[in-house]
Amino acid sequence: WDQSGSYSKDGALAVFLRNTQFMSVEPPQDPSAQNVQRIAQQVAPVEPAVSTDTRPNIIAIMNETYSDISTYPQLAESYGGPIPFSTYEGTIATGDVYVSAMGGGTCNSEFEFLTGSSMGLLGPGVYPYMLYNLEGVDNMASYLKSIGYATSAIHPADAQNWRRDRVYEQLGFDEFFDITSFDGAEYFRDMVSDGATYDKILQIMDEGEGPQFIFDVTIANHGGYDTGTIAEEDMMRIDMDGEESAEVNEYVTAITRADADLAAFLAKLAQREEPIVVVLFGDHQPGFVEQLAPTGDSDEEPTVDDAQRRYVTPYMLWTNDEQLSRHVRHGGDTSLNYLAATTLKTAGLPLNEYFAFLYATKQSLPAINLNGYMDAEGVWHWNDDADSSSAEAVADLAIVQHQNLFDNKQ
Repeated sequence: WDQSGSYSKDGALAVFLRNTQFMSVEPPQDPSAQNVQRIAQQVAPVEPAVSTDTRPNIIAIMNETYSDISTYPQLAESYGGPIPFSTYEGTIATGDVYVSAMGGGTCNSEFEFLTGSSMGLLGPGVYPYMLYNLEGVDNMASYLKSIGYATSAIHPADAQNWRRDRVYEQLGFDEFFDITSFDGAEYFRDMVSDGATYDKILQIMDEGEGPQFIFDVTIANHGGYDTGTIAEEDMMRIDMDGEESAEVNEYVTAITRADADLAAFLAKLAQREEPIVVVLFGDHQPGFVEQLAPTGDSDEEPTVDDAQRRYVTPYMLWTNDEQLSRHVRHGGDTSLNYLAATTLKTAGLPLNEYFAFLYATKQSLPAINLNGYMDAEGVWHWNDDADSSSAEAVADLAIVQHQNLFDNKQ
């Protein structure tokens, strides 16, 4: 996450050589522009230009380490999990979203969401924010900017972390509000609270003109989880088969606070007159779930289903607009590379060729991440399984993704 720090700590030669291991990308079979266009138009024809009278504000919240660890057996009896998104008035879709990060690697979840790309087609150890020039890559920010949206990114930390100061500009964000924009803000666990970032969103909407796209990467739930910064009377106590874990206690306390901040924020948005669509998802699970996850019979190889239990978080789509809330629900399991297209569809916006392709591909390939992919029947496969009913869809997605990332420069 801190490239300059790595060079300083470990030496320029070692870090440079390590980076070069991940910079060479093998192209898929026939990645030509003609083939890409054939695939995209065959799967999903281009929709007409956007109508100027259906442009709600779109707020995307990537909530740091937000997940439901009550699914692990040790916690099932004593912890009920986060507040179900379905209980918030205005929620129009909820489900599980499969991610490609666990315990860290936040930037890869950002990358998958914003660009519609899957880390499952790039491989382990790759951090695109650190390695690639994303100028000219189709993504949610640049598309919304092209149809008249103002685009803002929020992350209350050092702007250079994961090269966000450069990457956000490449992706088409007009403004980036980093830690320097949060003087005097409320803190929780010695980090800027979720509520403070939500206040910044309200400020941006109040001061901005025209429709807004705001991407908020929160930080308050960040690990580690034995900081001693939560007052004893506020700490939740979770029984784990007669024992307690300081990490688990602090983590679930942080998630409870995140829920409270979210509920207050949605209540404020519900009172606003302009139409708003919110998409919220967790970027990954906390690293300590490695100790919670069942490993099964030690003599057996772990299955792809076993792996995916640690790579799933909740997501929601919410709106304050009655007309938008009557849209067909877009719930169910998915993966981060499809969530932007789903959000655009939920907002009533036509999709360009790229996002229309992603939205259509989700029907035959509902989810894909670093571990594997789900076929149309809901069965998980390792990414190298070329014999499933969805293998052709994986191959087509690889071709379109490669063209967008590496052959689509302006």
